[in-house]
Amino acid sequence: MTELAVRRLLQNPLGHPAPPGSRGDLVAVSDDRCTIYLTPAEFETATESELRYRLARKAAGAD
Repeated sequence: MTELAVRRLLQNPLGHPAPPGSRGDLVAVSDDRCTIYLTPAEFETATESELRYRLARKAAGAD
């Protein structure tokens, strides 16, 4: 199973990495196929299974 890559990002300037230890404004979660963007709260409450499901749906064009 592919390990998920998680990056915390800022909205201003858009897409820049958040400072270390910061929640950031957005969280980018990706596998080898696609990337989804979540709020920090959405990311923190999601299980790994839920994240993988959302990535699979996006890769299949369902979202």
